Amino acid sequence: MLYLMAAFAGFFSPYDPNYYELYPPKGHHPPTRIHFVDPETGKLTRPFVYATKRTIDPVSLQPKYEEDPSQGKFYLRFFVRTPEQPYTIFKVFRSDLRLFGVDPPGRIFLMGTDNFGRDLYSRIVYGGQVSLTIGILSALVSFALGLLLGGIAGYFSGRPFALSIPPSAWRGLGLLLGPLSLLLWLGLGVGALFLAWTFVRLSPGRDPFSWGVDGLVLLLGLGAFYLILRRVFREPLRLDPDDLIMRTVEIIAAIPSLFLLISLRAVFPTNIDPLFTFYLVVGLLGFIGWGGLARVVRGIVLSVREMDYVQAARALGASDGRIIARHVLPATASYVIVSLSLTIPGFILGESGLSFLGLGVTEPYTSWGLLLQAAQQGGFASFTDRPWVLWPGFFIFLSVLSWNFLGDGLRDALDPRRRTLAPSLLAGYGVVTGEVSLGQCPKERAWTKSGCWR
Repeated sequence: MLYLMAAFAGFFSPYDPNYYELYPPKGHHPPTRIHFVDPETGKLTRPFVYATKRTIDPVSLQPKYEEDPSQGKFYLRFFVRTPEQPYTIFKVFRSDLRLFGVDPPGRIFLMGTDNFGRDLYSRIVYGGQVSLTIGILSALVSFALGLLLGGIAGYFSGRPFALSIPPSAWRGLGLLLGPLSLLLWLGLGVGALFLAWTFVRLSPGRDPFSWGVDGLVLLLGLGAFYLILRRVFREPLRLDPDDLIMRTVEIIAAIPSLFLLISLRAVFPTNIDPLFTFYLVVGLLGFIGWGGLARVVRGIVLSVREMDYVQAARALGASDGRIIARHVLPATASYVIVSLSLTIPGFILGESGLSFLGLGVTEPYTSWGLLLQAAQQGGFASFTDRPWVLWPGFFIFLSVLSWNFLGDGLRDALDPRRRTLAPSLLAGYGVVTGEVSLGQCPKERAWTKSGCWR
């Protein structure tokens, strides 16, 4: 239901998410009361709302809204047209049909308004497009990296490859790869030397101890540069892809996720295009979340690659790519599907946290985290005077809880290692306990090694 509302946000929301009126102002308008009983006759009637008038509380100086029956009743209507506020479906189809609404100048705010007077329910529905979509897209990026790198680490473990080719071995394909690898390692050596020189140049101390530290750092930089050049020209550098990928995973895991996410986001300016910010958040969340999956996939691949059918495929001449695509990766399918559904809520929370800190999605787009940031700016009054601004937090909680329920169900259905039969289900299958010999089995039941079965 959440994804359905997000996909057709224009239809389910009564107003455009950025629409507000300058006069009369509607800032922090409470949720509109819908009347089902006519106060004049006391009988049930069509749902309707009253217009409101705004006053200022002389004590708290906060706006107050009171119903104004003098302007008449504004009946709730379904499938209304709003030509002044059109929208697009999937950026392709243009429409102005909305699920419900009231005739102007009446207004209906199911969840109140924000500080600018924009309908909070409409902004929550549109915010779901960003928050829910970022969760899925980030999970796809993360799982693409995790499956690829985890599969490589597991399948090619123990088969090191050359990271450099010395000039004496520049033959055939090495005529192209040799100079490239040499330039790469020369750049790495120059980088180490530059870091050491930068430390010495920016060192503020002038005492003998500081001079000693500067000299040691510069000596280490020169030593690293010499060792890199000596190794590159003498023999090829070989590295096990398993070691390279797993050490990278450990480095990423050693840094707190939120700190790493904030640090990577801070590299980019905060005033960049909002659409680019959306894709940037997707990429950052996917980049920091692939390590755990890669580690598990590596373990699965390490065990699967020793199976008889994989060895038979290799003996028949199947290429590594075919073996990985046809035999190894399908063995990880059940775990990947379950893990995907359990990972998406974490990315939803990650995006909400970034937006709450002002580093995620920016206006004119909206997300649940951005709405919570606006609520946080109101201080303690958001809890006491206008608690309806906390509705985005409930939708974050609901979406995370729903994804966790879905993940648990998929894990029970698809993971054979967790699939167990309850005692009532065993009784339904006719398992008889306590019968240990063939002579004790009833005639209508068959004997197996596990007991008596129907």
